[in-house]
Amino acid sequence: MKQVKIKQLVDNDYFVQTEFDRLRVNVGFTGVDKKVLMLSSSRPNEGKSFVSTGLWIELAKAGKQVCFIDADMRNSYMRSNLRMKFSDSENGFVGLSHYLAGANMDDIIYSTNIENAYIIPTTNVENPSLLLEGDRFKTLLGYLRTQFDYIIIDTPPLELISDGLRIAGICDGCILVIQAHVTSRNDVLKCASMLENINCPLLGVVLNQQEDKKIGKYHKYAYQDYKYKYYYGN
Repeated sequence: MKQVKIKQLVDNDYFVQTEFDRLRVNVGFTGVDKKVLMLSSSRPNEGKSFVSTGLWIELAKAGKQVCFIDADMRNSYMRSNLRMKFSDSENGFVGLSHYLAGANMDDIIYSTNIENAYIIPTTNVENPSLLLEGDRFKTLLGYLRTQFDYIIIDTPPLELISDGLRIAGICDGCILVIQAHVTSRNDVLKCASMLENINCPLLGVVLNQQEDKKIGKYHKYAYQDYKYKYYYGN
């Protein structure tokens, strides 16, 4: 298996780390049948990639074998943000978009320097919808289900383009990331409705950038169960 070194991870403070641990525990409560989880948002810049990365690392630290799929093929920042260094860089980088275009599955799954944490990175693609129309993504998830305890997928925002919904249709559930005082109630309801229409359970909502008045600072996010989702928004 190819290797990649993650050279940059966010050093979360105690309060944010506590919330990530809480999110990990809540994911465990969703049931053993919820292995393939997508994290998305209604619009850009709501923190979905930060939360999906944090959940991936927390599950790995808890001893779970976890594969992270960067499926935001239109606007991925994971390779640069995590400062990935590929051990086989001289032969060229191969990722999700290459596999969907016909590359070998074995060439896209990378082990990392974080124990139990594996990743399928991607390059940016102008029109990934065409790549998602075939069965290769579904085939990939079928294989990963046999190899990992969890598969965490970072997808594009649901309201902008159809890519996220295409992926949602073959996932076990979605966790929606929303930004406090920015994401509207209507946006949350719209995303919930879109997921319901394709039979993808909305497992929970992550409230990002919520101020904790008791300590006078912003938590990067706070997790709430799906049934509370209507409380959030403008």
